[in-house]
Amino acid sequence: MAWYYAKNGQQIGPVSIPDFERLVDAGEITSETLVWQEGMADWRPYADLRPTPPPSPTGDQTVCIECGTPLPKEEMIQYESSWVCAACKPVFFQKVKEGVSTSAAMVWRFKKHLVMGHDAVLPDRCVKCNAPVQGRRLARNLYWHSPVFYFLILINLLVYVLVALIIRKRARIAVGLCQKHQAGRKRDMAIGWLLSLAGIGVIIVSLMSEYWLLLLAAIFLFLGALMYGAVRCRIVYAHRIDKQYVWVNGVCSEYLDTLPEWRG
Repeated sequence: MAWYYAKNGQQIGPVSIPDFERLVDAGEITSETLVWQEGMADWRPYADLRPTPPPSPTGDQTVCIECGTPLPKEEMIQYESSWVCAACKPVFFQKVKEGVSTSAAMVWRFKKHLVMGHDAVLPDRCVKCNAPVQGRRLARNLYWHSPVFYFLILINLLVYVLVALIIRKRARIAVGLCQKHQAGRKRDMAIGWLLSLAGIGVIIVSLMSEYWLLLLAAIFLFLGALMYGAVRCRIVYAHRIDKQYVWVNGVCSEYLDTLPEWRG
């Protein structure tokens, strides 16, 4: 859905979501800029619409596992490794009674890693900036195997690939991703595909013309496009997976600060 914004008394737009986000990052659109899109009753300052990440806890504070609000521990209730504020207490313990909260509470931080149970439900926040996501989630399959098996690459790459496919462990998780980072991921996917197709096209042309230096450059372009897509489009990745827990990397520090400390 396109955006419109006001500048110097004039309406500018329509502007696509990725372009709108780039204008915000560049400072062209500020907190005071009036913006509008279809479905809004009236123009509003961008500050009214921009999601505000919950503040990080300080001092003796910790965060509520339900709402993410930082509060002093003396104002909260501890249940196993989770802290719950008074406002969320009825909802939380109703989930405990129904057997729902076990998975929702099995999310912690450990150094730079997010630790979670295989069936855990992650907070409704973006793993890249900690902004609220209003239910927008991206399902990811994570794979991991012991680093010991990397030595097989020195013996034979094909052997390593076959062994890795057999012994790797898998976890499926759903991570929150805000509108801005979803748009950025789609943009990077499009760039990766375009570069890959360009590389294939140049390879075909070089084979027809027998220009081998061009062929070499085309191969590097194609491989570079694959690497670009693999790195830029990866949201999170597994640091370790066992039968009970998944250690996840790639989560921003603001998000991790809202989670209880792993003591397993």
